[in-house]
Amino acid sequence: MEFPDFVVESQEAATIMDDSEIEKVRQDEIRGRKSEDSSHRDKLQRLKKLMLQALQRGNRALFEQVLIDLGQKRGSSEYEASLKAFDDYRRGRR
Repeated sequence: MEFPDFVVESQEAATIMDDSEIEKVRQDEIRGRKSEDSSHRDKLQRLKKLMLQALQRGNRALFEQVLIDLGQKRGSSEYEASLKAFDDYRRGRR
């Protein structure tokens, strides 16, 4: 069974439209991911600057807040090790 030319052309146009729509969605997702990655990098950059300021100024409370913002949980071994490193660093600077 053969379809008339206009039906075939309509099906091809629909397929092309579907492909272009799919590509548009893919591009939007990529842009979205890039945007999320970029904002995550910006957040990490800000937190690194704050951590450096905390170290330079000896501001333990700021250092603790940065650790929490980085995802460390109060009381965790990672958190405690970070605080110990802060204290050791501060002692070495005196």
